[in-house]
Amino acid sequence: MSKLLKGSVVSHLVRLTLPSIGGMLAIMVFNLTDTWFVSRLGTDELAAMGFTFAVVMIVGALAMGFSSGAASIISRALGARNKALAARTVSDGIFLTIAGTAVVSIAGYLSIDPLFTLLGAEGRVLELTREYMQLWFIGAVAAIMPPVSDGCLRAAGDVVRPLLVMCTVAVLNVVLDPILIFGWGPFPAMGMRGAALATIIARIIAMLASLSFLHFRHGLIDWSRPRLRDTLHSWKEIIRLGIPAALTQALNPVAQGFYIRLAAGVGGVQAVAAMATGTRIEAFLLLVAMAYGIAIVPFVGQNYGAEAHHRVEEARHISIRFAFLYAGITVLLLLPMARVASGWFSSDPTVVQLSTTYLLVSVLGMVGGLVSMWMSQLLNVIGRPRPVMAINLVRVFAFIIPLSLLGSRFFGFAGLVAGLALGNLLSGTHAYSTTRKQLLQPLPEAGETNTK
Repeated sequence: MSKLLKGSVVSHLVRLTLPSIGGMLAIMVFNLTDTWFVSRLGTDELAAMGFTFAVVMIVGALAMGFSSGAASIISRALGARNKALAARTVSDGIFLTIAGTAVVSIAGYLSIDPLFTLLGAEGRVLELTREYMQLWFIGAVAAIMPPVSDGCLRAAGDVVRPLLVMCTVAVLNVVLDPILIFGWGPFPAMGMRGAALATIIARIIAMLASLSFLHFRHGLIDWSRPRLRDTLHSWKEIIRLGIPAALTQALNPVAQGFYIRLAAGVGGVQAVAAMATGTRIEAFLLLVAMAYGIAIVPFVGQNYGAEAHHRVEEARHISIRFAFLYAGITVLLLLPMARVASGWFSSDPTVVQLSTTYLLVSVLGMVGGLVSMWMSQLLNVIGRPRPVMAINLVRVFAFIIPLSLLGSRFFGFAGLVAGLALGNLLSGTHAYSTTRKQLLQPLPEAGETNTK
């Protein structure tokens, strides 16, 4: 519990970041595996998988909320050496995840046809989507639990075991997908149902493994029966602190959908393809940034739970400097490689040119996007959810959407991307200012309600 409270701040952040990079890669492999194998079935099946993504991402925002809310309380409690509160929060988070997912699963299962018809699925594509989502909703608890339990492990400073769990699950999914989708030996070909079943089985293994680590390795599951009032209060705190993370998770596809629609208006199908190509390359470029964001949570949470406020402030300064360094290195990588990387995804010269434009212009706003992301995580873990919500709502609705719209109107595709970059830069400035002001205020104790 005390390892993060002493020693070099930079060393701790590096140590926490490195395993998380592997975990992020494993998650990417896991997510791409189903899509690749399903694409072998045909275009209708691939389209059906595409329709499932939007709903799975929204339900995934629920997991992100539960995970972030619980991790905030757990990390601060461990820093304050209050293991009882940490264990109680882990248990309450687990049961909240089960209850919340059960509600979503039942509602989703009963509304599959109207929901996906509203999204545009019809005919055979709707039937295939139904095949996948019926099984997925039945096993949704297994799909949602691993991010929550892994988040609790990371809050305790354990980033190695979540990596082992995700790598194992990614390998399992690679093995099970072809067996269950196409049929092999005694297993019949199940098509879309096979893809869903492979995901559920792999996630069940992940759930059991991470919960075992929490209980047997860290002793962080409290099996005692709490009073209903205490449980409801704990759930309220987890939800209150988790809302900003869930909102951010939900806002990202909203913003992305908006500027992809703008791209269609200014450049047609080729511009949309270029945006899809550029954002996929960008996801790989941000891999280390996402891992660093994970590292911030246990370090900051435990240190300010221990009232080591100077170390929290040092982590903030390091994060700002790292954002500039990270963006600078990315620019240097993209200058010679943007066109080459774009060519890996498309042979259409127009798509390659537009994708290159996207990468080289959008990277100019990367530092702002990184500052917004990392400062949001820092504020959330210290129990300041309202400023986090303000940062993300302002980023999308006050900066990115208006500026990308204006840019597209006057300068076409390049203006759209420039507006996106400028919006990120402004949002980073806003996040920096907000975080600095919040850290000048007294920090809440672990588990204390604070809605400032």
